[in-house]
Amino acid sequence: MMVKYFYGTAGGLLAGILVRQLHADVDFSLFMMVLAGLVLFSIATFSQKYFPVIFIVSSMSILGFMRADYAEQRFQSMPLDIFAHEPEEIIVKGRVVSEPIYSGLYQRFSFDVDTLTSLYSEDEFSVETRVLVSAIRDVNVHYGDYLRIEGELEQPESFITESGREFDYGSYLKNSNISYTMSFAEVDRIETLPTSILGSLYQFKNSLLENIYRLIPAPESGLLAGILFGQDGGLDAETEKKFRIVGLMHIVVLSGYNVSLVIKILTSMLGFLPRVPRSLIAVLGIAAFALLVGAGPTVVRASIMAVFIVLADTLGARYNISRALIIAGICMVLYNPRLLLYDISFQLSFLATYGLIALAPYLERKFSLLPKYFAVKESAVATISAQIMVLPLLIYQIGEFSLISPIVNVLVLFAVPYAMLFGFITSISAYLFPYFSIIFAYISTYFLKYQLTIVDIFAAVPYGSIMIPQFHYVWMFIMYGGIGYWVYTIQKAQRAKV
Repeated sequence: MMVKYFYGTAGGLLAGILVRQLHADVDFSLFMMVLAGLVLFSIATFSQKYFPVIFIVSSMSILGFMRADYAEQRFQSMPLDIFAHEPEEIIVKGRVVSEPIYSGLYQRFSFDVDTLTSLYSEDEFSVETRVLVSAIRDVNVHYGDYLRIEGELEQPESFITESGREFDYGSYLKNSNISYTMSFAEVDRIETLPTSILGSLYQFKNSLLENIYRLIPAPESGLLAGILFGQDGGLDAETEKKFRIVGLMHIVVLSGYNVSLVIKILTSMLGFLPRVPRSLIAVLGIAAFALLVGAGPTVVRASIMAVFIVLADTLGARYNISRALIIAGICMVLYNPRLLLYDISFQLSFLATYGLIALAPYLERKFSLLPKYFAVKESAVATISAQIMVLPLLIYQIGEFSLISPIVNVLVLFAVPYAMLFGFITSISAYLFPYFSIIFAYISTYFLKYQLTIVDIFAAVPYGSIMIPQFHYVWMFIMYGGIGYWVYTIQKAQRAKV
């Protein structure tokens, strides 16, 4: 019975959030009336035996709807639209709320505006909004800086991708509570705040990155920056395209796979400690790492699940990975309801993890003849399990599918942990043992160069990646229906054997 309540709670919350996201014009009172009608109809149809579950689902739907509606309130009133629609120079003041991302001569960062001045009327307004700023790196911006920025305010517009799909850039930015953009802005620093905990973490990461860039040549250093810290801009556009062709972008953008490796290394290092202090340090370490690398949806999901593993070990409780995945997803969606519908990285991460849970044990038996050395079997099972589950969404949203991805993943994934380990040791030992760090840098470079070589070879294979034309979303749901039925038959057969 408790299982029904658990899934009823999760399903109700997601349903309420989804209704609000899909139908922005739905009034709350109308939603309540329709929901009440459905509840009464369900009770009359299925008898009162199911009343507790129906009550939980409906109550959670209301809470989910209210949470999503509250999250959307900041976007209902857009006080700066008048400035975004007209090419007018303005001055905004506020604080940097993200770590800057560097690309060549430019930097990009999120900026919370508190005052706006029109250069045309010289009127000053107090406002609360978030802007994505792009500016030349003549002033090096840091997290927490209070800045004066001059430029033109713009509303983000959708654009057409290479596969012919429309990318809703505005909705994508709203996932980070960003309403406007400012390009080629002029930046002046007004004040630098005392370094915060998050600012200190960013400074530490940048110091480690400086050691990596100093000791390891490009493009290997750029690849390591992506693998270890999810650093954007480490690889040039041509190399990134090759990684997409061979289906390896998930190691460059710090996927759940990378995070799981970091967590395994961390918990292994703490193995000598008693259970409680080991768990406490592990949880703090996981949280610090998540903040260090930017706390993207994939990182947060993997970190929450890792915390559950640590807590289960501490309390001696049984760890249910499927429920942990659902709880992690619910926590993230409650914090930011827009993730559910508008953040493809969250969706792909969730589906890939579920693929590993649902399909990996079955495929492991089917691939019993594959060798275990160099993690060949493990890599093949993990890659195919994840790709089966993400395939319908991937080809619907992005339209690019790598036919050679399973082969490349098998050849490359075993080298990733070694590159990460020796790369991290390189960055740390550069402070303490500069000469020894050169040795570790050489070892890390070897594994990184191997990965880049494999990518170069397979990216040149004709038709290694194919483009799928745009199709109706109904076909995506049909594909997931087929996959869902297949998973159901697999699990049914497994239960019959028990």
